[in-house]
Amino acid sequence: MNDLLKQSVNVYIVDDEAEIRESLSRFFTYHGCQVEVFADAKSYLDQLDQSQVGCLVSDIDMEGMSGLGLQRHLQEINCIRPTIFMTGHGSVNLAVKAMKLGATDFIEKPFDPNILLKKIKICIDSNRKQIELLGRYRTLTKKECEIFECVAKGKKNKEMAENLCISMPTVEAHRSRVMKKMQASSLSELVKMSVTLSK
Repeated sequence: MNDLLKQSVNVYIVDDEAEIRESLSRFFTYHGCQVEVFADAKSYLDQLDQSQVGCLVSDIDMEGMSGLGLQRHLQEINCIRPTIFMTGHGSVNLAVKAMKLGATDFIEKPFDPNILLKKIKICIDSNRKQIELLGRYRTLTKKECEIFECVAKGKKNKEMAENLCISMPTVEAHRSRVMKKMQASSLSELVKMSVTLSK
């Protein structure tokens, strides 16, 4: 299992029960993760740095701000870090609501930590790709962003030229730069990138 996470990754644990925080922290540290633990949602939000690749593992039913409240806030600030909620049988409905707000997954207690680790690996891979793509997207100019969005919606060059009030050669030049900056080898790949960024 140690080779499951070949690159160092960050796991953020939020739970108001010290025993669970300590147990999961030991487990993930043993498997090569960089672990940070928080006793409540507010403490986690106070240190949130979205540029760090990682996965949030949080209890859904906590004192103060609940897991559902936490997910609502993360959605409001457009946080792309994946979230996996730990839930008891009685709070599964809350976890489902959190997923509708953008949470990635949930796991019902009691659970095998190895299964949670596999879920985190999937989340980390997705998060790393999103952060890399977001970094490329942020290099685009305002006009290139408009072209990117138009291309992703399947608009033709002529339509883009008319909608953006620019010439066809200018559209083609912007489109070429978008493909280069986003490191997209084809139109379909660029569309896939758009879908990934919108998650």
